[in-house]
Amino acid sequence: MTIGIGAFGRQAGAAVIAAWAEAERRAAGDLHGFAVFTVLGNDGVPTSLDCQRGGLATLRSRSPETLARLSGAAVAGVITSGPDRPEPLSQFLAAGRIGLVTGHRLPNLATNAGPAANRAALDLMARGLSAKEAVRTVLDANPDLDIGLIAVTENDLALGNSALVGERPDLGEARVIASDRRYGIGLLHNSIHPLDGLAAVVIDAGEAVLKAA
Repeated sequence: MTIGIGAFGRQAGAAVIAAWAEAERRAAGDLHGFAVFTVLGNDGVPTSLDCQRGGLATLRSRSPETLARLSGAAVAGVITSGPDRPEPLSQFLAAGRIGLVTGHRLPNLATNAGPAANRAALDLMARGLSAKEAVRTVLDANPDLDIGLIAVTENDLALGNSALVGERPDLGEARVIASDRRYGIGLLHNSIHPLDGLAAVVIDAGEAVLKAA
């Protein structure tokens, strides 16, 4: 999987969409294909839109009213790459009342302990670990898995790559959390170009929405 984006704060859903749109506009490579976009509602219940082909354009044409409604969510994330990935697409982004875990590469891979990496991090947050602690615990226990994780709650965001993924030459990463912690946004990407500077430009597009909210 090529890129994961997560955000919290007012209009986090819109911020993720803005960052995603910027990535699709500026980058070439494995984009405009499969996607899972998930938000948490005010009641903590996750809602998702997904597609196998077309990326953001497909969601905009197929479900414009739903996408507009989800834009106002305070916790949101997406994972997206090239077309035609294994079903169910929900396996690539784990979500529950505590938050969500997206990422890049293959965050659905089984950990050494059994559960999928994204689900394992989400379960750790549900047990009281911070987003940073959850991500680091899973990555440290599974250094050879092809995974990068982004964990998001209503007031926290953390991300990281496994030791294996960290050796790749095509990685991009960016994370911003406001000084007053009213918002945060982060992303991980691979296999898209340009490499230099892309993550910063994409994250700036998302942060602009969060700043204005």
